[in-house]
Amino acid sequence: MKSLSWELVPHKGIESGAVKVFFGMERALLRSILSEFVGPPKSFQPDEDDYEAEDGTWIRLRFDSDKLRDIEFLGGSLFFAGTQLHHGAHWEVLQKSLAAQGHSFRETEWLGDGFDFVGLGINIATHEQLGGDEGDDGVEWIIASGDWSC
Repeated sequence: MKSLSWELVPHKGIESGAVKVFFGMERALLRSILSEFVGPPKSFQPDEDDYEAEDGTWIRLRFDSDKLRDIEFLGGSLFFAGTQLHHGAHWEVLQKSLAAQGHSFRETEWLGDGFDFVGLGINIATHEQLGGDEGDDGVEWIIASGDWSC
C-alpha cells in the first residue's frame, strides 16, 4: 500500500484523494473501497472494522445498521486545514493551531476521555488521558462521528 495522507472533512468523514470515507456509507461499499488500498479489514467487534496499513495508518470504522457512524483515527497522517491532527501531533500545539482557526474545545461530554471540538465533530484524546505517561500530550486518537448529538 502506498502511504496515505488523510484530510478531515468536518461532520462528513475523512478522505485521501479520491478515497472517501463518509458517514452513512454502507459497510460493504467501504470494505470494497478500502480493501484496494489497505487490504481486508479485521473485525474484533460485530459493528467495527479495523484497517491497518504498512505505513502506520490505522482506522477503525464503527457501524450502526451497516451504515458508517464513527471513525476512529488511531495511526497515520490526518490533517485539517493544514494542521496535523495525528502522527506526531501534540495537544498544546494542536489546540493553539485550531483555536487560531476559530475552533474551540471543551472537556468531553461525548466520550470518557479527551476534548470535544463540536464545530469539527471530533474528539481528541492524548496518550496521558488514556493512561500513558504523565505529561505525554501526544495525540492518541481522533474520533469523528456522524452522530454528534451532545
